Amino acid sequence: MKKVVNLILILCLISISVYSKEKEVLLDKIVIIVNDRPVLKSEVELAKKWFNISSDKEAAQKLIDHILLYQEARKKGIKVMPQEIKAAIERISKANKVSSIEEFKKLLQKQGIAYNEFYDLIKREIAINKYVQFVIKPKILENSKEAVEETYRKVRIIYLDKKDPDFKNKYEIIKNNLTKNTFEELAKKYSDDSITAKEGGLLGKIKKGEVVDYLDNAVWSSKVGEIKKVKTDKGIYFIYIESEEKKFVPKDINTKDIINKLNEEMKLLIKKLREKAVIEYIDKSLKG
Repeated sequence: MKKVVNLILILCLISISVYSKEKEVLLDKIVIIVNDRPVLKSEVELAKKWFNISSDKEAAQKLIDHILLYQEARKKGIKVMPQEIKAAIERISKANKVSSIEEFKKLLQKQGIAYNEFYDLIKREIAINKYVQFVIKPKILENSKEAVEETYRKVRIIYLDKKDPDFKNKYEIIKNNLTKNTFEELAKKYSDDSITAKEGGLLGKIKKGEVVDYLDNAVWSSKVGEIKKVKTDKGIYFIYIESEEKKFVPKDINTKDIINKLNEEMKLLIKKLREKAVIEYIDKSLKG
C-alpha cells in the first residue's frame, strides 16, 4: 500500500527549485477555457515549473488534465479542507528551507508565481490524490481475494474564526443552540469554513489519519452521535460524529502491478473526461 502512487507524498517531497534570474514579466491573460473554467497564461507558466516541463503546449495539456481530474473529483464529492492545503504548503516551505508561509510567498513572487494560483494547484493535487485513493484504487482492487476491514466515520464540522469580529456572538449562539438536529442549519449559517458550510458542515466519510491531527484525535476519541468542541489558537471547531461504517478493503497483492493498473486507469479516465469536456483554445499555439 505504501508504495502505491501517492500524490500527497510527492507534493510533500517536491522542492520548487530556487534560482536567480531576472524577474519574468508575465502577460496574464486567458489562454484556454476548460468547461467554462478560464485558464490564465500565468497558470501555464506555473504548470511548467511544477511538472518540470519546458514546452508551453505540453504544460498546457498537463494542466488541462489536472483541471479535468479535479472537476471529476469534485463531482464525486471529494472535498479538501483549507487546513489540509495549509499543512501541505508548510511542508513544501520546509523542504525549501523556508521558515514560514509568508517567506514562501515572497519566494514564489520572486519566481513570478502568484500565491493564489499555487494554492489552487495544491488544492487540486490533494483532491486528485483523494480521488485516486477512494474511487480509482478500490475499483482496481475490488477483485482481490484478500481484504482488510477499515472503519469510516461520517463527520460534520462548524468552525468559528477568532478573527471574525462577530466571533463571540456566534460562539454564544452555537453553544446555546447546538444539537444533532440543529447542527446542519447552524453550520450553514455560522461556520467560517466556507467549503463545508455550504453542505451543512459535511466533511465527508473519513478514515483515521486523513485530517489534521487535532481534528483526527477528536473524531476518533469520540463516540458516534457525539458533538465535541476543539479549541485551537486561531478558532474553535464543533465536530459531530454522525455515523460509522466498516468496509472490507482489498489488500495489495502486487504493488508494481497495482501501480501499472492505476496508471492505465488514469489514462483511460483522462481520455473519457477529454471526450466529454468543452475545451476552447484562445491561444491556438497551446492546442494539443
